[in-house]
Amino acid sequence: HEAAEAGLRAEAAALAQRLQELERRHEKTCEEVFRVQRQALFMKSERQAAEDRLGAAQKQLEQAQDEARRLRELHGHAEDAARLVRDRDRKITELSKEVFRLKEALNALPESGGPPPSPPNTSALQARIQALEEKLEETETRHSKVVTLYRSHLLYAVQ
Repeated sequence: HEAAEAGLRAEAAALAQRLQELERRHEKTCEEVFRVQRQALFMKSERQAAEDRLGAAQKQLEQAQDEARRLRELHGHAEDAARLVRDRDRKITELSKEVFRLKEALNALPESGGPPPSPPNTSALQARIQALEEKLEETETRHSKVVTLYRSHLLYAVQ
């Protein structure tokens, strides 16, 4: 009976020692689980912050692309306006040359005391000069409007 009791006591001591070992392991495992949970929570918050930053960056990129697209359109309008200005300048120059040539032709007509030899031709030339001067004035007005529009586009693009 004593031998059985001693065997049981030894077995109980071994089981108690094993129970203590399992409790230590359990505590370590709980600490590790807690650490992993804390780390997972931290990683989740970091991921959320990164996603938020990514969303903000994408929004900024879209805004920058929209702005670039708008600036390209404005640049195109400015180039069109510049082309129109060049065309208007060329037309004004041509009309100025024509008016000058017609005035020279009118001044070259003989100015004698008697009636001019061909009054209808002179009046036709004067009418042509008047029409060209009016056309020149109209073209200059349109030219100044185009230049004003061009300047406003450039100012807007610069801003």
